[in-house]
Amino acid sequence: MLKNYCKMCATLTSSDIEKIERVTETVSILSNILNMDVFIDCPTRDEEKAIVVYHARPETKSLYSKNIAGEIADSYREPAVFRSFMTGLPSKHYKALTQENENVLQNVVPVLNDIQEVIGVIIMECLENQENKFNTELFNQTANKLIEGIDVSRSKIPEFVKDGVVVFNKDGFVTYVNQVAKKIYSSLGFSKTIIGENFENITLTKSKLEKILYQKDEESIDISISGLILNISYFVTFLEEKNSSIVMIIRDITKEKNNEQELILKSVAIKEIHHRVKNNLQTIASLLRIQRRRVENDEAKKILEETINRILSIAITHEVLSDNGLDNLNIKKIIQLIYNNSFANSIDKIGRVEFNILGDDFNISSDKATSIALVVNELLQNAINYAFPKEENGRIDVTIEMKKFYSKVSIVDNGVGIDEERYRENSLGLMIVEKIVKDKLKGTFSLETKVGKGTKVEFEFKNE
Repeated sequence: MLKNYCKMCATLTSSDIEKIERVTETVSILSNILNMDVFIDCPTRDEEKAIVVYHARPETKSLYSKNIAGEIADSYREPAVFRSFMTGLPSKHYKALTQENENVLQNVVPVLNDIQEVIGVIIMECLENQENKFNTELFNQTANKLIEGIDVSRSKIPEFVKDGVVVFNKDGFVTYVNQVAKKIYSSLGFSKTIIGENFENITLTKSKLEKILYQKDEESIDISISGLILNISYFVTFLEEKNSSIVMIIRDITKEKNNEQELILKSVAIKEIHHRVKNNLQTIASLLRIQRRRVENDEAKKILEETINRILSIAITHEVLSDNGLDNLNIKKIIQLIYNNSFANSIDKIGRVEFNILGDDFNISSDKATSIALVVNELLQNAINYAFPKEENGRIDVTIEMKKFYSKVSIVDNGVGIDEERYRENSLGLMIVEKIVKDKLKGTFSLETKVGKGTKVEFEFKNE
């Protein structure tokens, strides 16, 4: 019948009708949870008239003597409906006159199709003297949960309705079961309908009916049963004490939990891989140290020392990754570890050179962290080794600035400065820095220095 009524609305397309059909389950759930008559009305070519395409009546007591699906709604009787048709906005607490000439209050929510056109409205009704029904916490929470996704510029029933829904009356007997819940109970071995069954016969948890009825907070429990992992939650309607209902929501979280377990195992494996890479890099560095001690040529010793520092700067990233197992690393922590490693080979500078990390603090990917570690290592090594050649006190400031598209790292020292032209001609480290910044970090590099005035180097890198 629903399709036939929808086809009477000349404004609806076939996809619009499919959308209305999907929304009907939400409307049925609302009716039983809120103990209200809930409707779907759709516009007709006559701007002053709409047609009731679906009427969900509560299991308790309806305001109507019969199902009124197929009847006409007039604008002068139900102004909230036509306001929502016109504006695409919800209409709350509007007075209306029903097809059976009862004075009621209406809350109306528009239903939109994929191109944001209003194709219908959901109407919730109560008697004028029962306005408090619209003001209860239950109404606000439940109606919002079930409806907010219907407006749903998205063409699907909200996530909430993908879960199993079972409604019990205050005596603990099932009055409503949606299709998802039916499938779950069928998979658990229930061969017949659970409508009319007692709470104790079908509950999947150790929860007691009396406890649920009188507790204020929603109860939520995860259980494992028959190869499934289910999240069971209960909440109670307190619209009228004599018509209180218990709503049980069953969410199948088996896939989510299995994915979580898989991620945990992968995280452990990744941490182990980083740990092994770090150890292998440190072994290589140790072998190079042995080689350095055996070399007599000072230039060769210097090259080996620089190579060792580069290897250890990469090892630092893997060390942090092996500790926390996360792909995102704190940029200040990486720079501090690079500095610690650099100073470990310059004991004579400890106490004489002040070091500060200033500015913004944020996380970067492991790939970006490795590149930044190499760049900062080269620049700090230059500052430590060449800015303060004598027993002079000095200062090195590293400033981090996070911008919208690019971030910047500045390294400034107040040392003796260098001959920039000569430095650029003979520095392998500078060539490495410029190559990494340009190719890996997609950024820019600049150097400012004056003999006797210190040095400032900056590099930018593209944000994630």
